[in-house]
Amino acid sequence: MITTRYAPYEVLATRSFAEDVLLGYLDVDFSFTDRPTLQVTLSVVLRRIAGEWYICHYQVSKLG
Repeated sequence: MITTRYAPYEVLATRSFAEDVLLGYLDVDFSFTDRPTLQVTLSVVLRRIAGEWYICHYQVSKLG
């Protein structure tokens, strides 16, 4: 089993597709207890439903 301890992130950009739909790009560093930190780029599409934000799509890419 791989266990992550924390994942600090930096928001690179956000875009609004509609009043209740957002796109976000982030740099994320996943830190593990049993292997080196993994640096990735994360894109997420968020949707607001009944006042709460939910991730409806995400993609993780290891660039570089």
